[in-house]
Amino acid sequence: MSESDMAPNLVESGQNGESNPPRTPKALVAAVIIMGVMIVLGTVLLVGIIIHRMMNHAATPSTPASPAAMQAVAGPSSLAGPALLKLPRHADEQVMAVTARPDGALAVTLRDGQGDARILLWQPEQARLVAELTLSGTAEH
Repeated sequence: MSESDMAPNLVESGQNGESNPPRTPKALVAAVIIMGVMIVLGTVLLVGIIIHRMMNHAATPSTPASPAAMQAVAGPSSLAGPALLKLPRHADEQVMAVTARPDGALAVTLRDGQGDARILLWQPEQARLVAELTLSGTAEH
């Protein structure tokens, strides 16, 4: 059997032969590169956030400070002990709700037996009442 009797595709290396592997599409190469860059950037960003939070977390005290230290930080107007609220309660009045406000004040809702209610706005840092709102339970139509 001579070389001329063989099929031409068996003798010669064509486009799909072992010497020429198939080419990878350019879009696939670009996608792999972009994903690799995104992984590296995400890792760097995550490490940066962790380091930032660790440094800022160390700045806040984890143990409660002594009252003298709290007075030095907050200034001379703060109390050395816990702030006590002495409510000017009326007869038959009960505390119905206490709501914390974003500014640090507490809204205390009081209600008596007749349905009348009051809302007191209390600043615990200064141990004083800031405002009072009186609501009547009887409404005339």
